[in-house]
Amino acid sequence: MPAMRPGDLPVTPKGRETRDGLLDAGETVAARAGLAGLSVAAVTAQAGVAKGTFYVHFTDRAAFVAAIERRFYDRVAERVLAAVASLDPGRAFLVAAVEAYLDACLANRAVKALILDSRAHAERGALFTELLDRFEALVAPSMKVTGMMPVGVNVRLLIALASEAVLIELEHGNQVDEVRDSVRAMLRGA
Repeated sequence: MPAMRPGDLPVTPKGRETRDGLLDAGETVAARAGLAGLSVAAVTAQAGVAKGTFYVHFTDRAAFVAAIERRFYDRVAERVLAAVASLDPGRAFLVAAVEAYLDACLANRAVKALILDSRAHAERGALFTELLDRFEALVAPSMKVTGMMPVGVNVRLLIALASEAVLIELEHGNQVDEVRDSVRAMLRGA
């Protein structure tokens, strides 16, 4: 059976369960050994499946890391959308979005660290562009309402701010109130 193309999801519940089990195993291995230890052998041993099973679902290790990243950002998107669902565009919206992102990163420290590590070794590709476009669409109304123009530039700066905040919190291993307070102050224009 040929490996699935990137983005393909298994049709059967058993196939989805196996794929999710491999991704879960990858997160466990990443937490223990980082990107350097995230081998196909380590993942399949953790998942309790044969190496061939890995290749049914992922073309290679890079596709696997990309799938972990996509799943992480899908979870982040759910959290961010839930946090801003009842808010009108504006500064409170931006603060809630960034705080939900920071919380999601802390809740998934190993995955976020894996993503940061993998980005240091690879170019940002189509997934990053897609995530950037999705985030810009989400926050553009708030950027406009608050006068943070041009939107595209300010979205990139907001991502940089949130990314640095994540790094500080990951270094500390927990939420850092001073970081959150500073982010809030910056976004509220203080």
